Amino acid sequence: MIIAAAALFGLTACTEDYKDWEPQTQPTQPATVNFAGGSVTEVPTIDLNSIDASQTMVKIASIVAPTASDESYAPIYTLNIGEATYDLDADGQIAAATLQQLISETYGRKPVERELSATISAWLSNGSTTVKSATSDVFKIKAIPQAPTIEAAYYLTGSINGWDNTDTTYKLTNDGSDPYSNPTFRLRIPAPEDGGNIEFKMTPESGLGGDWSGCLAAGSEEGKFVYDNAGGNLVITADPDALFYDLTFNMLDQTWKATPVGYNEFIYEIGNESVWSEPHPLHGNGLGQYEAVIYLNGEFKFKPNKDNWDGDWEKVSGDATSGTLTADGGPNIDGVEAGFYFVQVDLKEMTYKLTLVNTISIIGTVRGNWDTDIDMTYNENLKCWEAREALNAGEFKFRANHDWAINWGGAFDNLTQGGDNMQIAETAKYLIRLYLSDEAPAHCTVQVDNGFPDFLYEIGNESSWGTSHPLAGNGQGQYTGFYYLNGEFKFKPNADNWDDDYEKLSGDAYAGTLKQDGGPNIDAPEAGVYKIDVDLAAMTYTLTAITAVGIIGNGGDWANDIDMTYNVDAGCYEATAELAAGEFKFRANHDWGINWGGSLDNLSQDGANLSVAEAGTYKVQLFLSYAGKHYATLTKQ
Repeated sequence: MIIAAAALFGLTACTEDYKDWEPQTQPTQPATVNFAGGSVTEVPTIDLNSIDASQTMVKIASIVAPTASDESYAPIYTLNIGEATYDLDADGQIAAATLQQLISETYGRKPVERELSATISAWLSNGSTTVKSATSDVFKIKAIPQAPTIEAAYYLTGSINGWDNTDTTYKLTNDGSDPYSNPTFRLRIPAPEDGGNIEFKMTPESGLGGDWSGCLAAGSEEGKFVYDNAGGNLVITADPDALFYDLTFNMLDQTWKATPVGYNEFIYEIGNESVWSEPHPLHGNGLGQYEAVIYLNGEFKFKPNKDNWDGDWEKVSGDATSGTLTADGGPNIDGVEAGFYFVQVDLKEMTYKLTLVNTISIIGTVRGNWDTDIDMTYNENLKCWEAREALNAGEFKFRANHDWAINWGGAFDNLTQGGDNMQIAETAKYLIRLYLSDEAPAHCTVQVDNGFPDFLYEIGNESSWGTSHPLAGNGQGQYTGFYYLNGEFKFKPNADNWDDDYEKLSGDAYAGTLKQDGGPNIDAPEAGVYKIDVDLAAMTYTLTAITAVGIIGNGGDWANDIDMTYNVDAGCYEATAELAAGEFKFRANHDWGINWGGSLDNLSQDGANLSVAEAGTYKVQLFLSYAGKHYATLTKQ
């Protein structure tokens, strides 16, 4: 067989076939194996940590050339490990970097003796033709990979603690696992009150109170460090907006960085309850403390950004209901039983706490005293707690679990824990809604209940008069929904009967007035999807044709829509498109008059931008007015 030499000697990536190999006991004498009349003799264990930086080659075996069939050909050699081949010179040497790669890719970089099984092939070449001559029996290569000695912990010693190298306040650690498997060590430190730079070194645990000889110090390049105090001080350049700095050290790459941390208005919970697809906001108080009432079911974690996982926070210690957090790399927080929880996160202390919420209630003099709760019901469509109750003029608050440990008061549009009592000015029947888990401070709406139901229903020819389509109300008699219409239609207050239905008094297919019972059906519009608005306080209806629905904002393009197609059978708009990581929204008619955002599982008019975490091809489906709400699904193809 004739093989081009250039194809033989390129470095080939090591496969994973060797990861189950275990080191063998080294024989007392180097083993020698047959090589077709020649021999291959093993060498003692190669310690790559002891090789001088200028030494580029290492000897992995002693070779006695096999018997040649044609003396006019000069032998050349390859080292064979599995299916991969590597350049080998006549002295049995390969590149030190290649041996380091082979060992570290197979076993990792922990500096202990490792073993590889190998053979050597001899090839005969006359400069233009190369022919395999012979392959040796299997022999062993024993080597210790190059790696620093990594301790379990390091301690910051610098300008923020008076350069006291006995101080253990600021401890740099990984997650407690083998540091050669997880070499990333992390620490959060406070920004100095004077807003200045921070100079420091990292003292190893074994060197506390010692002579500084083992410290991590600044490398010769930005973002690099060196071991054994072989450089100057590490420096964090002050960021005027930083409250903390998150330090990250990769002990094998010998890189480090300091990330300034302030407090965002929101952080986000994400977890099993949404199949890890929908982040839920927690609102902050500006001091690093965040809270919300969130439905949880299983494991979860927190993250600072809605649209990506950068800097996410996982568990260091604790259990499902309380514990401490770390940035990046820790395990998920333990799974909880399904239910609503009052979730509190303190980023200053890096802690979390969960309290099961069995009830949310109204309490106060509006019901005569402060010891009688009015339990509220969770509205799945509106994502709020609500109650319709006859209330007296007086004071009230909201609380959880019929107890004062968790309670909300203050301003209607900015409720706070332990806030002031709130007022209802006059006795009446009220519709009260409490929002505890959207991208706003906790807030409530309190309005006189005019007797309008939560939903009104359209029914018509498009379903052969067999399906009632809900339009969601605002409590004041205004209702909106998006539906495909094809023929005459009308409205009714009940999904399951025709009592007190609403028909046309005047107008046409697209706008007019209503009367209750006995009028004609509303005229047939042209078949298509419409935004349907009904005002029962004014007894009017209006249809707005939806001629296009699109995705806008993809890749930062807020001028051009990705048009979607209406699927009559599925009852949704859909498109398969390449989406970039980043923000987007849905909108109708290539205009911002009708647009949807917020959260994928509960879209709202003018809601916040949505996000794609990872670029790719997605099938996007937009469902409008299903069970009284809008929602969308993104399925990566």
